[in-house]
Amino acid sequence: MEQIIRSTGVTESERYLAKLADRTFLNLWAYPNVYRDDLVNGHRVGREICDLLVVCGEHILIFSDKDVGWSANQDVNIAWSRWYKRAVQKGVSQLHGAENWIIRNPQRIFLDEPCTRVLPIELPQSGQRTIHKILVTHGAAEACARFFNGDSGSFMLLPDLQGDAHLDTSAENYSPFTVGDIDPLGSFIHVLNDVTLDIVMRELDTVTDFVTYLSEKARFVRSGNLILAAGEEDLLAYYLTHMGSKDRHGFPHPQHRPWASSDRLSLSTGHYEGMVRNPQYVKKKEADKQSYLWDHLIKTFTDNMLAGTTIIPDSRQFEIDKHALGVQYMAQEPRIMRRMLSERIRDILERSHLQDRTFGGALPTAEYPGNGTGYIFLTLAHPKRKLEGGYEQYRQARANMLQGYCLGTLKQFPSLKRVVGIATEPPPVAGAPSGSSEDMAFAVQPSVWTSELESELDRLRKHYDILKEDRITFRHMGVQEYPD
Repeated sequence: MEQIIRSTGVTESERYLAKLADRTFLNLWAYPNVYRDDLVNGHRVGREICDLLVVCGEHILIFSDKDVGWSANQDVNIAWSRWYKRAVQKGVSQLHGAENWIIRNPQRIFLDEPCTRVLPIELPQSGQRTIHKILVTHGAAEACARFFNGDSGSFMLLPDLQGDAHLDTSAENYSPFTVGDIDPLGSFIHVLNDVTLDIVMRELDTVTDFVTYLSEKARFVRSGNLILAAGEEDLLAYYLTHMGSKDRHGFPHPQHRPWASSDRLSLSTGHYEGMVRNPQYVKKKEADKQSYLWDHLIKTFTDNMLAGTTIIPDSRQFEIDKHALGVQYMAQEPRIMRRMLSERIRDILERSHLQDRTFGGALPTAEYPGNGTGYIFLTLAHPKRKLEGGYEQYRQARANMLQGYCLGTLKQFPSLKRVVGIATEPPPVAGAPSGSSEDMAFAVQPSVWTSELESELDRLRKHYDILKEDRITFRHMGVQEYPD
Protein backbone atom coordinates (compact mmCIF):
# COMPACT_ATOMS: atom_id res chain seq x y z
CA MET A 1 0.00 0.00 0.00
CA GLU A 2 1.40 3.39 -1.04
CA GLN A 3 1.39 6.57 0.98
CA ILE A 4 -1.13 9.21 -0.12
CA ILE A 5 0.54 12.63 -0.23
CA ARG A 6 -1.82 15.60 -0.13
CA SER A 7 -0.99 19.26 -0.66
CA THR A 8 -1.26 21.49 2.39
CA GLY A 9 -2.08 24.60 0.37
CA VAL A 10 0.17 27.03 -1.53
CA THR A 11 -0.74 30.43 -0.11
CA GLU A 12 -1.28 31.30 3.54
CA SER A 13 -5.05 31.56 3.07
CA GLU A 14 -5.13 28.20 1.26
CA ARG A 15 -3.18 26.57 4.08
CA TYR A 16 -5.65 27.98 6.59
CA LEU A 17 -8.58 26.69 4.53
CA ALA A 18 -6.93 23.26 4.33
CA LYS A 19 -6.50 23.21 8.10
CA LEU A 20 -10.17 24.05 8.64
CA ALA A 21 -11.16 21.42 6.08
CA ASP A 22 -9.20 18.70 7.87
CA ARG A 23 -10.99 19.56 11.09
CA THR A 24 -14.45 19.67 9.54
CA PHE A 25 -14.35 17.10 6.74
CA LEU A 26 -11.41 15.02 8.06
CA ASN A 27 -8.29 14.26 6.09
CA LEU A 28 -9.27 11.35 3.86
CA TRP A 29 -11.91 13.38 2.04
CA ALA A 30 -10.30 16.84 1.76
CA TYR A 31 -7.69 17.51 -0.97
CA PRO A 32 -6.16 20.98 -1.39
CA ASN A 33 -4.84 22.10 -4.79
CA VAL A 34 -5.96 19.32 -7.12
CA TYR A 35 -4.92 19.37 -10.78
CA ARG A 36 -6.07 18.39 -14.26
CA ASP A 37 -3.84 17.26 -17.14
CA ASP A 38 -4.21 19.65 -20.09
CA LEU A 39 -2.68 18.94 -23.49
CA VAL A 40 -0.51 21.92 -24.54
CA ASN A 41 1.61 21.68 -27.73
CA GLY A 42 1.48 17.92 -27.53
CA HIS A 43 2.60 17.81 -23.88
CA ARG A 44 0.62 17.11 -20.73
CA VAL A 45 0.61 20.12 -18.43
CA GLY A 46 -0.88 20.18 -14.94
CA ARG A 47 -3.31 23.01 -14.22
CA GLU A 48 -4.98 23.62 -10.88
CA ILE A 49 -8.68 22.74 -10.84
CA CYS A 50 -9.61 24.32 -7.51
CA ASP A 51 -8.09 25.29 -4.19
CA LEU A 52 -9.85 22.55 -2.24
CA LEU A 53 -11.87 19.51 -3.27
CA VAL A 54 -13.90 17.54 -0.75
CA VAL A 55 -15.56 14.25 -1.70
CA CYS A 56 -17.62 12.29 0.82
CA GLY A 57 -20.49 10.00 -0.11
CA GLU A 58 -22.75 11.68 -2.65
CA HIS A 59 -21.38 15.14 -1.92
CA ILE A 60 -18.68 16.99 -3.85
CA LEU A 61 -17.59 20.35 -2.43
CA ILE A 62 -15.55 22.68 -4.64
CA PHE A 63 -13.77 25.58 -2.92
CA SER A 64 -12.17 28.56 -4.61
CA ASP A 65 -10.00 30.74 -2.35
CA LYS A 66 -9.28 34.34 -3.45
CA ASP A 67 -7.10 36.72 -1.47
CA VAL A 68 -7.33 40.21 -3.02
CA GLY A 69 -6.15 43.42 -1.38
CA TRP A 70 -8.57 46.31 -0.78
CA SER A 71 -7.95 49.69 -2.42
CA ALA A 72 -8.26 51.79 0.71
CA ASN A 73 -7.64 55.17 -0.98
CA GLN A 74 -10.35 54.76 -3.61
CA ASP A 75 -14.02 55.72 -3.52
CA VAL A 76 -15.83 52.81 -1.85
CA ASN A 77 -17.89 51.97 -4.95
CA ILE A 78 -14.81 51.95 -7.19
CA ALA A 79 -12.84 49.90 -4.66
CA TRP A 80 -15.72 47.43 -4.31
CA SER A 81 -16.01 47.07 -8.10
CA ARG A 82 -12.29 46.35 -8.48
CA TRP A 83 -12.20 43.94 -5.58
CA TYR A 84 -15.39 42.14 -6.69
CA LYS A 85 -14.08 41.58 -10.22
CA ARG A 86 -10.77 40.14 -9.01
CA ALA A 87 -12.09 38.14 -6.05
CA VAL A 88 -15.65 37.12 -6.83
CA GLN A 89 -15.84 37.00 -10.62
CA LYS A 90 -12.52 35.17 -10.97
CA GLY A 91 -13.55 32.80 -8.21
CA VAL A 92 -16.84 32.09 -9.95
CA SER A 93 -14.95 31.36 -13.18
CA GLN A 94 -12.70 28.88 -11.36
CA LEU A 95 -15.68 27.17 -9.73
CA HIS A 96 -17.45 26.78 -13.07
CA GLY A 97 -14.33 25.37 -14.70
CA ALA A 98 -13.79 22.94 -11.84
CA GLU A 99 -17.39 21.76 -11.91
CA ASN A 100 -17.26 21.16 -15.68
CA TRP A 101 -13.99 19.23 -15.45
CA ILE A 102 -15.17 17.07 -12.56
CA ILE A 103 -18.37 16.17 -14.43
CA ARG A 104 -16.65 15.42 -17.74
CA ASN A 105 -13.32 13.97 -16.59
CA PRO A 106 -13.74 12.43 -13.12
CA GLN A 107 -10.85 10.00 -13.74
CA ARG A 108 -8.38 12.79 -14.59
CA ILE A 109 -8.01 14.55 -11.24
CA PHE A 110 -4.57 14.52 -9.67
CA LEU A 111 -2.97 15.43 -6.35
CA ASP A 112 0.22 16.89 -7.88
CA GLU A 113 1.10 19.32 -10.68
CA PRO A 114 2.98 16.71 -12.77
CA CYS A 115 -0.26 14.68 -12.66
CA THR A 116 1.37 11.45 -11.49
CA ARG A 117 -0.81 10.79 -8.40
CA VAL A 118 -4.49 10.21 -9.13
CA LEU A 119 -7.14 11.34 -6.64
CA PRO A 120 -7.53 8.20 -4.47
CA ILE A 121 -11.24 8.65 -3.75
CA GLU A 122 -13.80 7.60 -6.34
CA LEU A 123 -16.26 10.34 -7.26
CA PRO A 124 -20.00 9.62 -7.13
CA GLN A 125 -21.66 8.85 -10.43
CA SER A 126 -23.91 11.22 -12.37
CA GLY A 127 -27.39 11.24 -10.88
CA GLN A 128 -25.98 10.19 -7.50
CA ARG A 129 -23.99 13.30 -6.66
CA THR A 130 -24.66 16.73 -5.24
CA ILE A 131 -22.14 19.46 -6.05
CA HIS A 132 -21.69 22.43 -3.71
CA LYS A 133 -19.68 25.48 -4.81
CA ILE A 134 -18.10 27.68 -2.14
CA LEU A 135 -16.17 30.87 -2.83
CA VAL A 136 -13.93 31.98 0.04
CA THR A 137 -12.81 35.61 -0.25
CA HIS A 138 -10.21 37.58 1.69
CA GLY A 139 -9.20 41.22 1.82
CA ALA A 140 -12.47 43.13 2.23
CA ALA A 141 -13.66 42.20 5.74
CA GLU A 142 -12.09 45.18 7.53
CA ALA A 143 -13.44 47.65 4.99
CA CYS A 144 -16.85 45.97 5.28
CA ALA A 145 -16.82 46.39 9.06
CA ARG A 146 -16.02 50.09 8.69
CA PHE A 147 -18.71 50.59 6.05
CA PHE A 148 -21.36 49.07 8.33
CA ASN A 149 -20.19 51.12 11.35
CA GLY A 150 -18.19 48.54 13.24
CA ASP A 151 -20.23 45.45 12.35
CA SER A 152 -18.63 41.98 12.29
CA GLY A 153 -17.23 42.37 8.78
CA SER A 154 -19.43 39.76 7.13
CA PHE A 155 -21.16 40.64 3.87
CA MET A 156 -24.87 41.43 3.90
CA LEU A 157 -26.93 38.79 2.09
CA LEU A 158 -29.59 40.24 -0.22
CA PRO A 159 -31.21 37.60 -2.47
CA ASP A 160 -32.82 40.17 -4.82
CA LEU A 161 -29.33 41.36 -5.81
CA GLN A 162 -28.44 39.12 -8.72
CA GLY A 163 -25.71 38.69 -11.31
CA ASP A 164 -24.19 41.88 -12.76
CA ALA A 165 -26.27 44.06 -10.43
CA HIS A 166 -23.51 43.51 -7.84
CA LEU A 167 -21.47 46.07 -9.83
CA ASP A 168 -24.26 48.36 -11.02
CA THR A 169 -24.45 51.39 -8.74
CA SER A 170 -27.78 52.34 -10.35
CA ALA A 171 -29.38 48.97 -9.57
CA GLU A 172 -32.24 49.16 -7.08
CA ASN A 173 -30.66 46.74 -4.60
CA TYR A 174 -27.01 47.68 -5.11
CA SER A 175 -24.77 48.22 -2.10
CA PRO A 176 -21.06 47.64 -1.53
CA PHE A 177 -20.22 44.64 0.65
CA THR A 178 -23.55 43.02 -0.24
CA VAL A 179 -23.93 39.71 -2.06
CA GLY A 180 -27.02 37.98 -3.30
CA ASP A 181 -27.39 35.34 -5.99
CA ILE A 182 -24.19 35.92 -7.92
CA ASP A 183 -24.97 33.28 -10.56
CA PRO A 184 -28.77 33.06 -10.76
CA LEU A 185 -28.77 30.88 -13.90
CA GLY A 186 -26.44 28.26 -12.46
CA SER A 187 -26.23 26.20 -9.29
CA PHE A 188 -26.04 28.36 -6.17
CA ILE A 189 -22.63 29.73 -5.16
CA HIS A 190 -21.99 30.38 -1.48
CA VAL A 191 -19.77 33.39 -0.74
CA LEU A 192 -17.88 33.39 2.56
CA ASN A 193 -15.21 35.81 3.76
CA ASP A 194 -12.58 35.92 6.50
CA VAL A 195 -15.23 36.32 9.20
CA THR A 196 -17.92 33.90 8.10
CA LEU A 197 -15.57 31.10 6.99
CA ASP A 198 -14.46 30.58 10.59
CA ILE A 199 -17.99 30.82 12.01
CA VAL A 200 -19.67 28.46 9.54
CA MET A 201 -16.97 25.80 9.72
CA ARG A 202 -16.82 26.02 13.50
CA GLU A 203 -20.58 25.63 13.99
CA LEU A 204 -20.99 23.00 11.26
CA ASP A 205 -17.91 20.85 11.78
CA THR A 206 -19.06 17.64 10.15
CA VAL A 207 -19.55 17.11 6.43
CA THR A 208 -23.24 16.26 6.89
CA ASP A 209 -23.99 19.29 9.04
CA PHE A 210 -22.12 21.51 6.59
CA VAL A 211 -23.71 20.31 3.33
CA THR A 212 -27.20 20.16 4.85
CA TYR A 213 -26.92 23.84 5.77
CA LEU A 214 -25.63 24.73 2.29
CA SER A 215 -28.54 22.92 0.63
CA GLU A 216 -31.17 24.44 2.91
CA LYS A 217 -29.64 27.91 2.60
CA ALA A 218 -29.56 27.75 -1.23
CA ARG A 219 -33.18 26.64 -1.32
CA PHE A 220 -34.30 29.36 1.10
CA VAL A 221 -32.35 32.18 -0.59
CA ARG A 222 -33.93 31.29 -3.93
CA SER A 223 -37.41 30.76 -2.45
CA GLY A 224 -38.22 34.46 -2.46
CA ASN A 225 -39.06 34.38 1.24
CA LEU A 226 -35.86 36.07 2.44
CA ILE A 227 -35.54 39.86 2.18
CA LEU A 228 -32.08 40.09 3.66
CA ALA A 229 -29.73 38.77 6.34
CA ALA A 230 -27.38 41.24 7.98
CA GLY A 231 -24.63 38.63 7.76
CA GLU A 232 -24.08 34.95 6.99
CA GLU A 233 -23.73 34.30 10.71
CA ASP A 234 -27.23 35.67 11.40
CA LEU A 235 -28.72 33.41 8.73
CA LEU A 236 -26.81 30.50 10.25
CA ALA A 237 -28.12 31.33 13.74
CA TYR A 238 -31.72 31.25 12.49
CA TYR A 239 -31.05 27.86 10.90
CA LEU A 240 -29.45 26.40 14.03
CA THR A 241 -32.24 27.56 16.34
CA HIS A 242 -35.18 26.44 14.17
CA MET A 243 -36.33 22.97 13.20
CA GLY A 244 -37.84 22.27 9.81
CA SER A 245 -39.35 19.05 8.52
CA LYS A 246 -38.28 15.63 9.79
CA ASP A 247 -36.84 17.15 12.98
CA ARG A 248 -33.97 18.72 11.05
CA HIS A 249 -32.66 22.25 11.19
CA GLY A 250 -34.01 24.51 8.49
CA PHE A 251 -35.75 27.75 7.70
CA PRO A 252 -39.37 27.28 8.80
CA HIS A 253 -41.83 30.15 9.03
CA PRO A 254 -41.28 32.09 12.28
CA GLN A 255 -45.00 31.68 13.07
CA HIS A 256 -44.83 27.89 12.54
CA ARG A 257 -47.03 27.80 9.45
CA PRO A 258 -46.30 27.12 5.77
CA TRP A 259 -44.58 29.87 3.84
CA ALA A 260 -46.83 31.88 1.51
CA SER A 261 -45.40 33.51 -1.60
CA SER A 262 -45.98 36.91 -0.01
CA ASP A 263 -44.20 36.05 3.26
CA ARG A 264 -40.73 37.60 3.57
CA LEU A 265 -38.23 37.39 6.39
CA SER A 266 -35.60 39.97 7.33
CA LEU A 267 -32.80 39.05 9.74
CA SER A 268 -31.11 42.00 11.39
CA THR A 269 -27.69 41.88 13.00
CA GLY A 270 -27.31 40.28 16.42
CA HIS A 271 -28.98 36.89 15.89
CA TYR A 272 -25.69 35.01 16.07
CA GLU A 273 -24.41 36.97 19.07
CA GLY A 274 -27.66 36.27 20.88
CA MET A 275 -27.43 32.56 20.13
CA VAL A 276 -23.89 32.11 21.45
CA ARG A 277 -24.80 33.87 24.70
CA ASN A 278 -27.80 31.61 25.29
CA PRO A 279 -27.19 29.19 28.23
CA GLN A 280 -28.57 26.28 26.19
CA TYR A 281 -26.05 26.95 23.43
CA VAL A 282 -23.26 26.95 26.04
CA LYS A 283 -24.58 23.63 27.38
CA LYS A 284 -24.66 22.21 23.85
CA LYS A 285 -21.03 23.09 23.26
CA GLU A 286 -20.10 21.51 26.57
CA ALA A 287 -22.07 18.34 25.74
CA ASP A 288 -20.47 18.19 22.29
CA LYS A 289 -16.97 17.82 23.74
CA GLN A 290 -17.38 14.09 24.25
CA SER A 291 -18.45 13.65 20.61
CA TYR A 292 -14.91 14.32 19.39
CA LEU A 293 -13.99 10.80 20.49
CA TRP A 294 -15.75 9.77 17.26
CA ASP A 295 -13.64 12.21 15.22
CA HIS A 296 -10.50 10.86 16.88
CA LEU A 297 -11.50 7.30 16.03
CA ILE A 298 -12.09 8.19 12.38
CA LYS A 299 -8.74 9.96 12.21
CA THR A 300 -7.01 6.90 13.66
CA PHE A 301 -8.19 4.86 10.68
CA THR A 302 -7.64 7.56 8.04
CA ASP A 303 -4.15 8.51 9.25
CA ASN A 304 -3.02 4.91 8.70
CA MET A 305 -4.73 4.79 5.31
CA LEU A 306 -3.05 8.00 4.14
CA ALA A 307 0.33 6.93 5.52
CA GLY A 308 0.07 3.49 3.91
CA THR A 309 0.37 1.72 7.27
CA THR A 310 -3.08 0.12 7.55
CA ILE A 311 -2.73 -3.47 8.76
CA ILE A 312 -4.99 -5.99 7.04
CA PRO A 313 -5.32 -9.25 8.98
CA ASP A 314 -4.59 -12.54 7.22
CA SER A 315 -2.47 -10.76 4.56
CA ARG A 316 -5.51 -9.68 2.55
CA GLN A 317 -5.00 -6.99 -0.10
CA PHE A 318 -5.75 -3.43 0.93
CA GLU A 319 -8.17 -1.52 -1.32
CA ILE A 320 -8.73 2.05 -0.20
CA ASP A 321 -12.20 2.47 -1.76
CA LYS A 322 -13.54 -0.62 -0.01
CA HIS A 323 -11.75 0.01 3.27
CA ALA A 324 -12.77 3.68 3.26
CA LEU A 325 -16.46 2.87 2.90
CA GLY A 326 -16.96 2.00 6.56
CA VAL A 327 -15.01 5.07 7.67
CA GLN A 328 -17.01 7.17 5.22
CA TYR A 329 -20.28 6.23 6.92
CA MET A 330 -18.69 7.14 10.24
CA ALA A 331 -17.69 10.53 8.80
CA GLN A 332 -21.22 11.16 7.56
CA GLU A 333 -22.66 11.11 11.06
CA PRO A 334 -23.71 14.61 12.20
CA ARG A 335 -22.37 16.12 15.41
CA ILE A 336 -25.42 15.22 17.51
CA MET A 337 -25.17 11.54 16.51
CA ARG A 338 -21.43 11.55 17.19
CA ARG A 339 -22.23 12.68 20.70
CA MET A 340 -24.50 9.67 21.26
CA LEU A 341 -22.12 7.20 19.59
CA SER A 342 -19.20 8.48 21.64
CA GLU A 343 -21.25 8.05 24.80
CA ARG A 344 -21.94 4.44 23.80
CA ILE A 345 -18.25 3.74 23.20
CA ARG A 346 -17.27 5.28 26.54
CA ASP A 347 -19.83 3.11 28.28
CA ILE A 348 -18.39 -0.03 26.69
CA LEU A 349 -14.80 0.95 27.46
CA GLU A 350 -15.68 1.64 31.10
CA ARG A 351 -17.19 -1.86 31.43
CA SER A 352 -14.43 -3.62 29.47
CA HIS A 353 -12.31 -4.31 32.59
CA LEU A 354 -15.09 -6.44 34.07
CA GLN A 355 -14.76 -9.24 31.50
CA ASP A 356 -12.44 -10.41 28.75
CA ARG A 357 -14.92 -9.48 26.04
CA THR A 358 -17.38 -6.58 25.93
CA PHE A 359 -19.85 -6.08 23.08
CA GLY A 360 -22.35 -3.34 22.43
CA GLY A 361 -23.99 -1.48 19.60
CA ALA A 362 -25.98 1.52 18.46
CA LEU A 363 -28.69 0.75 15.93
CA PRO A 364 -31.24 3.04 14.28
CA THR A 365 -34.89 2.55 15.13
CA ALA A 366 -37.88 2.27 12.83
CA GLU A 367 -38.90 5.77 13.97
CA TYR A 368 -35.49 7.26 13.16
CA PRO A 369 -33.95 4.97 10.50
CA GLY A 370 -31.38 7.52 9.30
CA ASN A 371 -29.43 6.07 6.39
CA GLY A 372 -29.81 2.52 7.71
CA THR A 373 -26.32 2.24 9.23
CA GLY A 374 -25.78 0.42 12.51
CA TYR A 375 -22.62 0.36 14.61
CA ILE A 376 -21.24 -2.36 16.87
CA PHE A 377 -18.30 -2.11 19.26
CA LEU A 378 -16.14 -4.91 20.64
CA THR A 379 -13.33 -4.97 23.17
CA LEU A 380 -11.32 -8.16 23.48
CA ALA A 381 -8.56 -8.64 26.01
CA HIS A 382 -5.35 -10.28 24.84
CA PRO A 383 -5.30 -13.81 26.30
CA LYS A 384 -3.00 -14.31 29.26
CA ARG A 385 -1.57 -17.50 27.77
CA LYS A 386 1.06 -17.19 25.06
CA LEU A 387 -0.30 -17.63 21.55
CA GLU A 388 1.68 -19.57 19.00
CA GLY A 389 0.99 -16.91 16.38
CA GLY A 390 1.61 -14.05 18.79
CA TYR A 391 -0.21 -10.75 18.54
CA GLU A 392 -1.11 -11.34 14.89
CA GLN A 393 -3.08 -14.47 15.85
CA TYR A 394 -4.98 -12.48 18.47
CA ARG A 395 -5.64 -9.72 15.94
CA GLN A 396 -6.91 -12.19 13.35
CA ALA A 397 -9.24 -13.85 15.87
CA ARG A 398 -10.59 -10.45 16.92
CA ALA A 399 -11.23 -9.46 13.31
CA ASN A 400 -13.06 -12.75 12.62
CA MET A 401 -15.10 -12.37 15.79
CA LEU A 402 -16.03 -8.81 14.77
CA GLN A 403 -17.13 -10.05 11.36
CA GLY A 404 -19.37 -12.61 13.09
CA TYR A 405 -20.96 -9.89 15.20
CA CYS A 406 -21.60 -7.80 12.06
CA LEU A 407 -23.25 -10.67 10.18
CA GLY A 408 -25.31 -11.68 13.20
CA THR A 409 -26.55 -8.12 13.68
CA LEU A 410 -27.62 -7.88 10.03
CA LYS A 411 -29.42 -11.22 10.32
CA GLN A 412 -31.28 -10.20 13.48
CA PHE A 413 -32.20 -6.74 12.15
CA PRO A 414 -33.13 -7.11 8.46
CA SER A 415 -34.15 -3.43 8.25
CA LEU A 416 -30.48 -2.44 8.54
CA LYS A 417 -28.73 -1.66 5.27
CA ARG A 418 -25.22 -2.01 6.63
CA VAL A 419 -23.17 -2.41 9.81
CA VAL A 420 -19.83 -0.89 10.74
CA GLY A 421 -17.93 -2.82 13.39
CA ILE A 422 -15.05 -1.49 15.49
CA ALA A 423 -12.86 -3.61 17.77
CA THR A 424 -10.00 -2.78 20.13
CA GLU A 425 -8.33 -3.84 23.37
CA PRO A 426 -9.67 -2.66 26.73
CA PRO A 427 -7.91 0.52 27.92
CA PRO A 428 -4.74 -0.33 29.88
CA VAL A 429 -4.99 -0.30 33.64
CA ALA A 430 -2.61 1.79 35.75
CA GLY A 431 0.93 0.42 35.58
CA ALA A 432 0.26 -1.85 32.59
CA PRO A 433 1.96 -1.34 29.21
CA SER A 434 0.11 1.13 26.99
CA GLY A 435 -0.73 0.71 23.32
CA SER A 436 -3.60 -0.76 21.38
CA SER A 437 -4.85 -1.38 17.87
CA GLU A 438 -8.19 -0.92 16.18
CA ASP A 439 -9.91 -3.15 13.65
CA MET A 440 -12.85 -2.27 11.43
CA ALA A 441 -15.36 -4.53 9.71
CA PHE A 442 -17.94 -3.41 7.18
CA ALA A 443 -20.86 -5.62 6.18
CA VAL A 444 -23.80 -4.91 3.87
CA GLN A 445 -27.22 -6.50 4.21
CA PRO A 446 -27.28 -9.33 1.65
CA SER A 447 -30.15 -9.38 -0.83
CA VAL A 448 -30.54 -13.09 -0.06
CA TRP A 449 -29.29 -15.03 2.94
CA THR A 450 -27.85 -18.04 1.14
CA SER A 451 -27.24 -21.37 2.83
CA GLU A 452 -23.48 -20.72 2.60
CA LEU A 453 -23.85 -17.38 4.40
CA GLU A 454 -26.11 -18.90 7.03
CA SER A 455 -23.57 -21.69 7.60
CA GLU A 456 -20.72 -19.20 7.93
CA LEU A 457 -22.67 -17.18 10.50
CA ASP A 458 -23.54 -20.33 12.43
CA ARG A 459 -19.87 -21.39 12.41
CA LEU A 460 -18.69 -18.02 13.73
CA ARG A 461 -21.35 -18.02 16.44
CA LYS A 462 -20.34 -21.43 17.71
CA HIS A 463 -16.60 -21.03 17.30
CA TYR A 464 -16.39 -17.69 19.13
CA ASP A 465 -19.38 -18.24 21.43
CA ILE A 466 -21.06 -14.99 20.42
CA LEU A 467 -24.56 -13.51 20.04
CA LYS A 468 -26.29 -15.70 22.61
CA GLU A 469 -29.81 -14.31 23.11
CA ASP A 470 -29.71 -14.54 26.89
CA ARG A 471 -26.65 -12.25 26.99
CA ILE A 472 -28.05 -9.37 24.92
CA THR A 473 -30.27 -6.61 26.27
CA PHE A 474 -31.74 -3.59 24.49
CA ARG A 475 -32.44 -0.05 25.59
CA HIS A 476 -33.44 3.12 23.79
CA MET A 477 -30.95 5.94 23.60
CA GLY A 478 -31.65 9.57 22.86
CA VAL A 479 -29.85 12.88 22.98
CA GLN A 480 -31.04 16.45 23.36
CA GLU A 481 -29.10 18.82 21.11
CA TYR A 482 -29.63 21.85 23.34
CA PRO A 483 -29.75 20.50 26.92
CA ASP A 484 -32.06 22.21 29.39
